[in-house]
Amino acid sequence: MTAANTPRASARRRTAIAHWIAALLAVTAVTAVVASTGRDTVRASTPRSQRVVMFTDSVGLGAKPALPRAFPAGWEVRVDGRPAEMVGEMEQNFVRPRLASNPEWFGDHVVIAAGYNFSHWDHPRFVSEVDSMVNTLTAAGVKHVYWMTLREIKPQYISAGAWRQIQPYAWYFPDVNRLLEQALERHPNLHLVDWKAVADRSGITYDAIHLNNDGAALFSNIIRAKIDAVTTAVTDGSTTRINVPDADGAVAAAVNVTTTDPRAAGFVTLHPCDGPPPVVSMHNHRRDEVVAHAGVVPLDADGDFCATTRVATNLIVDVTGLFRPDAGFTAPPPTRWLDTRALAGRSPVPAGGTVALDFDDVRGRVGYTGDPSAVVVVATATEASAPGWLRVGTCGDEGETSNVNYSDGAAIPNLAVVEPDAEGRICVTTLAGSHVVVDLFGIFDEGSPVEADHAVRWTDTRELGVKVAAGSETRFDTTVGGFGPSDGAVINVTAVNTEAPGFITVYPCGDERPTTSMLNTRPGLVVSNAAIAAPNDDQQLCVYSLSATDLVVDMMGSIDEAFRPLVPIRVLDTRG
Repeated sequence: MTAANTPRASARRRTAIAHWIAALLAVTAVTAVVASTGRDTVRASTPRSQRVVMFTDSVGLGAKPALPRAFPAGWEVRVDGRPAEMVGEMEQNFVRPRLASNPEWFGDHVVIAAGYNFSHWDHPRFVSEVDSMVNTLTAAGVKHVYWMTLREIKPQYISAGAWRQIQPYAWYFPDVNRLLEQALERHPNLHLVDWKAVADRSGITYDAIHLNNDGAALFSNIIRAKIDAVTTAVTDGSTTRINVPDADGAVAAAVNVTTTDPRAAGFVTLHPCDGPPPVVSMHNHRRDEVVAHAGVVPLDADGDFCATTRVATNLIVDVTGLFRPDAGFTAPPPTRWLDTRALAGRSPVPAGGTVALDFDDVRGRVGYTGDPSAVVVVATATEASAPGWLRVGTCGDEGETSNVNYSDGAAIPNLAVVEPDAEGRICVTTLAGSHVVVDLFGIFDEGSPVEADHAVRWTDTRELGVKVAAGSETRFDTTVGGFGPSDGAVINVTAVNTEAPGFITVYPCGDERPTTSMLNTRPGLVVSNAAIAAPNDDQQLCVYSLSATDLVVDMMGSIDEAFRPLVPIRVLDTRG
């Protein structure tokens, strides 16, 4: 073994590379702001909930003047750090000394903006340093730790010179973000401030990563927005009681649930409040999305139901109607009907495959002895092998509609109202190979005024070649396709090729548009959601879109008498 190839020589080379990267990052910073050594105190009257301190390398130091300006009067905001610090060095050189010398700096909120100086040859070291940093702050009484994700550089947003300069080290920025994402599962008080998600634009840096004035303002504003969102969110594993006003003895409610700023990927379960949450879900979300899903939930005698969340999130709940027990609707305990992941062999439904669900398989578990005219289910696609859709319907119905649109392996649910076939079965077909989960939420008794044995595509603007315009209202006749007049129309709305973030609201034509939404949209996503909506006296529904988008609208069924429609009302918004 030559001296050049000894472990010690290799370690020296890695150290030299690290020092070179650190020096490069330090040199490219316009201003090298060094940690203050004096005793910089905060007002004794400032509550912990209004104290923020950010520890950072050269990137975040560019926001040192801007960050305090992002917060209201009365907040104490401090920034400390030094260019080219790795996470472990930042803890030892700045966080721990400040805890010893300036404990009054620390309140509920500490932001860490570090990771550009990264031990790319030693991922376990970085993981250990992140854990140590969070654990140190948690032990010191910090309630929330926020970590800035890194800008993943794209050449179209920076100059050619900056692109050349960043090449030696930008390749590992996605690794840092991936490791930070994984850290969320280990630390329930850790939140990511997603600089990566907003940094795909020009004019925010003077090289590739260091902030100019506009970038410093944006960087600071997303920190402020994240802190605001975290302080209003329900906590990990919490259960929230929700009241539906004037429920008048209704046994269930049709609801739309939206989550915003979730701490990590998770789900929401709606259920009666008089027991533990059942093993079902009607709403799944990822960390970086605002998403809405429809559901039906049993109500107690006071018109209450509960929502249990896996991870911390802001929660918005809208009610679109109520179900009456005297008109043939039964609200069973929410019950899992099928989960292909739990079957022997754990095989997904193959591409183009159909799985049939027999009501007899769930009848005993929900204590229902009759033959239902229709069932209310939430179907979920998960671990899909490719983009595609689920179609949920009466076995034998081969319509052109779909209920669930999925783009990857994430769990995507949607509500469906389905009539069983003559043998008491409903069928789920998947375009791509996917696991399928079906949960039962409602039963319409035999003879109930519900029609859900076929579906009709109202419109697909992709075929027309013209998107609906931003701020537009589109009218639909709910009696098309053979459906009769009804109190509630079961529709499925899908937004495709959306040009800007926005939302879609469905409401009776002629009424004032409510301050609710059934669907949240953003560019690059195919998003769908169902609703049980009240048409006007002429059986017309209006679909409003905030953003220009292609719109696919399917009529999935109709419900009369058993459903008491409401103009959508917001019964919970934790954002205040």
